[in-house]
Amino acid sequence: MPAQRLNCSFSLLDEGRQYTGNHRKYIIENAREICNSPATKEKIRLREALGFYGHGRRILAGKMNIGEVEAVTLPDGGKAIVSNIPSNVTVAFDVSPEGVVSHSQEVLDTETGKIVSTLHASRVGGFSWACPGVDGGRGKPTRLSGFSGFDYVLNPGFSSNRGYILEGAADTAGKEQMILECLAATVKDDRKAEEYLAGWKLDTQARLAALEDAIFESTARQAELTERLRRSEETASTSKAQCESAILEAAAQKERLAGLIDALASSFPCFIPEDVQHQMMEGDFSRAKMIFEQASRVDFSQYPIEEHKPKTISPGYQTQEPLRIRSFWVHDRHMKKNPRHTFGRGFFFSRTCPGAIPFRAASIGDDIRSCRFRGFPA
Repeated sequence: MPAQRLNCSFSLLDEGRQYTGNHRKYIIENAREICNSPATKEKIRLREALGFYGHGRRILAGKMNIGEVEAVTLPDGGKAIVSNIPSNVTVAFDVSPEGVVSHSQEVLDTETGKIVSTLHASRVGGFSWACPGVDGGRGKPTRLSGFSGFDYVLNPGFSSNRGYILEGAADTAGKEQMILECLAATVKDDRKAEEYLAGWKLDTQARLAALEDAIFESTARQAELTERLRRSEETASTSKAQCESAILEAAAQKERLAGLIDALASSFPCFIPEDVQHQMMEGDFSRAKMIFEQASRVDFSQYPIEEHKPKTISPGYQTQEPLRIRSFWVHDRHMKKNPRHTFGRGFFFSRTCPGAIPFRAASIGDDIRSCRFRGFPA
């Protein structure tokens, strides 16, 4: 009689349990590494990945790989010699990148193997792998360090790790038949029971259609919002580029304005204070306007605008009346006033002295010779 082979599979990401189970968090890459290790492959090839009926024998021995006979410590503290008779052996084992574990178990013709075969035929229990490692419990990841086999237990940690299918939604026809039988037993009329069931099915289909419409509308709305988001991002990117360009242009204009004001200050016949230049840089020309208006009232005809040759004074030439100051420009910060005179520092223009002559102190109407000039004797 050929040995019975049970093919099982389960997902490491779905225990199929809500209120019971260990709820461990396995690492898929770690499980694949253990599954594909040379030690695991050799153990399966040599038919040494044995399984037992229950995990109890491994727990009593305190290790995963147990021998034919083990001296164990009983819960009451006593010692006992236990024979470990396997019930099954792993002949195939694989873990997919998605975390689906597939394995094949060959049920052995032993006493424990017959128990496993009988329980499986009764659809009771399932397989649970036995692996050494670090148990992280519910809060931390569980890491495996080896593979010993699959034991048959009454409550497998992964509910789908069985060689059979439990009654569920997959058996739709059988489920409908059970509902129909319950209805017929309740209403005592097979025809009415069928009508009730048909009405429920139509209502379910209508609700399903409504849900599909809602899903379609939601998908369309999501696509619309995604398009709006894309357009908003494009607008924001364009606005940012324009803003950066405007900032660069403003900086360039400010630099050009600074050069213009600097050239104006160096070539203007009157002194332009530094703080006035800063105000002009910021767009405030109120004080500069006052300076320009005062400068417009100065008679520059008496000042040497162009280069000229000094006149030759013949003997006996009578000098004219001493040139007196008609007007001068005074820096506001150096201005001092008293009841009689106005003193300050600024620039004076003379016919006899080309260019601007800085003076130390002067008053309107004073003789030029009475003024003290920078670089000239008093």
